[in-house]
Amino acid sequence: MWRKRRAYDRSMGTLWTEVQLLEPDRQLSPSAHAARSTIARIIANGGEVSRREIIASTGLARSTIDGHLEVLLDAGLIRDAGTPSQPARGRPARSFMINPDRGVVLVADISIDLVRIAITTPAKQVLGRRTLSVDVSRGPDEVVELMASAFDALLEELGTPDAEALAISVGIPGPVDSRRGIVVRPPLMPGWDGFEACRFMADRFNCDAVVDNDVNLKSLGEARALGGATLPLLLVNIDTGIGGGFVSESGLLLHGADGSAGDIGHVRASGSSDVLCSCGNRGCLSAVASVDAMAAKVGEALGREVTSRELIDQLSRGDATTVSIVKEVAAVLGNAIADFVNFCNPARVVIGGEVTQCTDDVLSQIRSVVYQQAQPLATRNLSIVHTELGDEAGLIGGMVSAIEQVLSPRGIQYHTRPADSDMKPLGKN
Repeated sequence: MWRKRRAYDRSMGTLWTEVQLLEPDRQLSPSAHAARSTIARIIANGGEVSRREIIASTGLARSTIDGHLEVLLDAGLIRDAGTPSQPARGRPARSFMINPDRGVVLVADISIDLVRIAITTPAKQVLGRRTLSVDVSRGPDEVVELMASAFDALLEELGTPDAEALAISVGIPGPVDSRRGIVVRPPLMPGWDGFEACRFMADRFNCDAVVDNDVNLKSLGEARALGGATLPLLLVNIDTGIGGGFVSESGLLLHGADGSAGDIGHVRASGSSDVLCSCGNRGCLSAVASVDAMAAKVGEALGREVTSRELIDQLSRGDATTVSIVKEVAAVLGNAIADFVNFCNPARVVIGGEVTQCTDDVLSQIRSVVYQQAQPLATRNLSIVHTELGDEAGLIGGMVSAIEQVLSPRGIQYHTRPADSDMKPLGKN
């Protein structure tokens, strides 16, 4: 029986509207765009926020706030939410909300054999979603065109074929250079090396583009949906490879100098130095502890080929040989995670991937090893848990990253620019 773990006992669409954006820095920059960004994020996180609350949060004068609100209203990024009921005394407080009708946000979560897409409003409401069967080895041009056609078809289905795309966020199952927005030697994606993902997406969809590693966006989705008490958060995803993402206590993704932070799949696993990895090195975690590696080990034990899908099915049925081998592999992964826990001291480690959704054996083995091997101080308040969001995590993280780009100082500048401005969409990682 499949175990689908969800954060709340209600629809995921409702959860999406409750995901928090990054809290704005209350130490306001003198830049008007930065001030408007802060105000817009306060409104986005609050749902309906009064002028009084904005003044209290920012410390700016009422006249200054009024000027910034007027610009945001004129651009259609926010709208008047009316005046809530007030006591008899005093002036009613005018409230504001993010305008859900001001264009759409496009989100794509690419994996090795499928692409999940979603269209949301800037107010975090899900309008529609689809899952496409796609082989990423067909190359970036073909995959992106299939993705674009699916977005067009979904917009047509929603009755909004001409809706303006405010931003697009794309998760890619490989390393992405965070400075240049370029895919760099992805071991599982032939033909994608050197692909200028950010610029290509910005040009193709005529909007700001944010491109990141898919597991980074999954970890961002988990962190923002679960809230600050779970931070810092380390997500380890067990799939065709092993991926990792780390969100700091301030809610920011850790990218490192060039975007390779959290790329734990090519850390050397203890005692497995002879196993060849797709990256060309030997003994990598991805070569030892991925779903494909587990299936290969089970196949050796059974004397026949076992696919990853068969592995999942056999785990679901509790096949003794499969469970035994998977627990051995999980122990190797647990040793590696213990080292990561010692290094970055997360409050929560989230274990994701289909192989963890069909059995508790992987998680229980990882927990056992981490609590034994990691330092007591690092595990004193540590939670090691299944993903709460499942397959939704990447889409939710992508939505967050796209909306934060729309409401960033640069995004505010772009969307409030004069009609004759030659400012172009930005490809950003």
